[in-house]
Amino acid sequence: MFDDFPPPPPPTPVDYEDEEAAVVQYNVSYADKDIAWSSNNYIENIIAVYDYTKDKGDELSFMEDAVIYVIKNGDGLYEGVFNQVTGLFPRSYVESIIRYAD
Repeated sequence: MFDDFPPPPPPTPVDYEDEEAAVVQYNVSYADKDIAWSSNNYIENIIAVYDYTKDKGDELSFMEDAVIYVIKNGDGLYEGVFNQVTGLFPRSYVESIIRYAD
């Protein structure tokens, strides 16, 4: 059945030497300002690129596109605040929110 269709074309190569191609831009309007429950002493706010469910009691669960406020930067882990809850989570699940000056 699947032998009747040709394979899909290969993806277009991306030139990562070009700085603009390597930057991911998010269109998340609620990430542009601090919300009422955000920590006043955060290092940066970041965005979740994957869902994460905590495995231990001191970890933080969140869903993709969540804006998290980082309060500590550890070895492979962040400590952050999301929905008024503080906890640890892996850095590989999030990315920095890049803002450009107008």
